[in-house]
Amino acid sequence: MTDQPLTALIYATLDVGQVLLPVHPAVAARAATLLQTEQPTAAGFATLIGNDPVLACSLFRAANSAFYHGLPQIVTIAEAMNRIGLDQTATTIERTCRGEQRALQGRLLPRYLPPLWQHSLGCALGARWLAERCGYQNLAEQAHLAGLLHDIGKWALLGIFEQLASGEDAIVLADQLVAVVLENLHVEVGLRLTADWHLPDDFARVVGGHHQARLEGQELLVTLVRLANLGCRKVGLGWVSDPALVLPTTAEAQFLGIDEIALAEYEIMLEDRFQLVPAGAAHASPAVQGEFR
Repeated sequence: MTDQPLTALIYATLDVGQVLLPVHPAVAARAATLLQTEQPTAAGFATLIGNDPVLACSLFRAANSAFYHGLPQIVTIAEAMNRIGLDQTATTIERTCRGEQRALQGRLLPRYLPPLWQHSLGCALGARWLAERCGYQNLAEQAHLAGLLHDIGKWALLGIFEQLASGEDAIVLADQLVAVVLENLHVEVGLRLTADWHLPDDFARVVGGHHQARLEGQELLVTLVRLANLGCRKVGLGWVSDPALVLPTTAEAQFLGIDEIALAEYEIMLEDRFQLVPAGAAHASPAVQGEFR
């Protein structure tokens, strides 16, 4: 057991660039099928990447690397694949999924990852749905990606925790400690990753703004993801369930000008897509493979 503070261990891991981000097992399995037994296409890759925060993060990290310094920032999956090419996209996916196999051999990730993935994908689908419903079709894909990546700090922290909990100097982390650190540090760690990996500025603003106490300024993308996030919490998609939330009264809903009927339809969309029972009750796991469409 080390006598260093846990936060020091976390930032030391970030400093040396040894963060292992875990891909969801179902996404990794689909990636293996696509790469090994099918003829990969840009559309197939795009669907795969749009379903997993870690794959999306890896793609944008590659497409906005220092090698492309001075060129416009890439903000869509299609642009990223065009910049690095399909062969490099395939290599990036394969290398990223390889880390998933190592990451999921520990104790924490198999328990924490499924609800985190549900929540991240729910926010992505929700932010896209809200953008289209509110008349911002031009922002739909960016909203999807911003929702997918808004909690990337939690993915990184879980990967770090799993590394700290393995090896000769393994550290045992109580569930309550894990929850507290995830809640209090994930925004800061997420912002660190977006800077270190040259992720798009639009996504960094969402990472930094999705948990602010009040809605600040006129950040449309941030507002879409914040409302999507609240909707996921209301239906119990992820770790936190708050069925008492009244979405039409939120500052986000009022800023977007979306009414009660539309927000009720939004909740139904989430419940249907993830096969949830009514808010407030226990829910089953989503049909993961059914999300690849």
